[in-house]
Amino acid sequence: MKKKVEIKLSEKLKTNFVDHICIAVKDVKQAEKDYIDNFGWEVAYRYTDEPEKIVVTGFMVGPTAIEVMEDLDGTGEVAKFIQRAGEGVMLISYNVDNCEESLEVLKKNNAKLIDQKPRYFAEHKRNFAFIHPKATHGILTEIIDGKYRI
Repeated sequence: MKKKVEIKLSEKLKTNFVDHICIAVKDVKQAEKDYIDNFGWEVAYRYTDEPEKIVVTGFMVGPTAIEVMEDLDGTGEVAKFIQRAGEGVMLISYNVDNCEESLEVLKKNNAKLIDQKPRYFAEHKRNFAFIHPKATHGILTEIIDGKYRI
């Protein structure tokens, strides 16, 4: 008699849209100028995140932000990414209704996570968590709830 094999299906992570895409750059002011010159986009926001060692300029393309980000002192994750891979897409973020609940779905699916609990982004009053790039073929992936307060 053959043994019946059970296949466990992953639970679907409900996402609303691509929240933002982060592009690691060597010079955020030059990148900002290039995006304005090339696309005619207006800057939606700028911020500096000292703990993450980044300075960011964001452009809104529909509900999705395109962020160019530079490392503040050459020792942060953006600098390491550029050293390893050159300038380019470093992160894709998906908007979810509730970051904590979405993180639980990812845990049930045995996704390789960086964060076990959501972090809080005080500047925009949003919760977020990171999925390890090894789980997503080399792209740092994030889930984030809420919306931009521009």
